[in-house]
Amino acid sequence: INISSVSNNNNSNLGSYIAGLFEGDGHIWIQNQAVKGKKTHNPRFCITFGLKNEALAKKLLDIIGSGFIRYKSKDNACVLVVSPVVGLKKIVNLINGELRTPKIHQLYNLIDWLNKNHSTGIKKLPLNKDNLENSSWLSGFVDADGSFSVQHTKTEEGAKKSKISCRLRIEQRILDPTTNDSYFDILNQICLFLNCKLLTRTQKSTNNTYYTLTASSKVSLDIIINYFNKYPLFSSKYLDYKDWEKVAYLIIN
Repeated sequence: INISSVSNNNNSNLGSYIAGLFEGDGHIWIQNQAVKGKKTHNPRFCITFGLKNEALAKKLLDIIGSGFIRYKSKDNACVLVVSPVVGLKKIVNLINGELRTPKIHQLYNLIDWLNKNHSTGIKKLPLNKDNLENSSWLSGFVDADGSFSVQHTKTEEGAKKSKISCRLRIEQRILDPTTNDSYFDILNQICLFLNCKLLTRTQKSTNNTYYTLTASSKVSLDIIINYFNKYPLFSSKYLDYKDWEKVAYLIIN
């Protein structure tokens, strides 16, 4: 996977990509007010990766310049963790003004901590409302929460003919668990961009309901290809996408 170009992105593209990645698979942990006699810890900015994307986690760690990789062998995963103040400042500088989901409250809490404890004077920028086609945010978000598939529907249950379809699928929670703010606005914006519909799905095992979207029309395929060829994926999903792209071109043509 060609991930060397991550660091060659300009600051805006790199920041929007990391913002999308964080809003899909990241969180910011901040210790509650110190209890007397209890050791205090810096906040931790974390993004979780499947172990096959360890190289991407290491590359981002190298770009940020401080932190470490924590391994979760039972989950076949690793976590990029940034806790030194210099690294937290760099993260905030990169993603402040690039976030698009309710997770922005976590960033605001981090900025409050930096301003209070290190007199940084950082301004809390609002959600980014710019068109998705103009940044690499969606690339990061799909690297975290998206999937590419080719589906073959057989001739059964009354269907007149078999069908091959290319699909980009994204699934996300409906409400932020801390603030109860809805993810509708950003997922609806993705649907408008990709020319598809926003639906909900209830997971049988947990009874939890999620937003889900599937883009598969020829119009959608053309939009997806143009976007990801301009703002490439950097996880192993890049390889999934390149295989998917070959089939999408056959369908389009």
